[in-house]
Amino acid sequence: MTLYEDERAFWDDIAGKYILKHSGADQNITKYIDAATTYADRMVIARRKRKIERLPDSDIPQRSASVASLVAANAV
Repeated sequence: MTLYEDERAFWDDIAGKYILKHSGADQNITKYIDAATTYADRMVIARRKRKIERLPDSDIPQRSASVASLVAANAV
């Protein structure tokens, strides 16, 4: 499976966590690596299918009053 640059860290995280969670003292680590690879591939495919929408400008959180006062105080 081909991964895009922005998917590499996501894939590594999924596969690594799977291996850490499911592997143990068993000597046959190959089956865990194969399962982790398949699981991570499926997660990347599911992520690609998700629709991504941009928030309208009015829904973007604004600075809080305390941050605004700190910025104003430092500007003086």
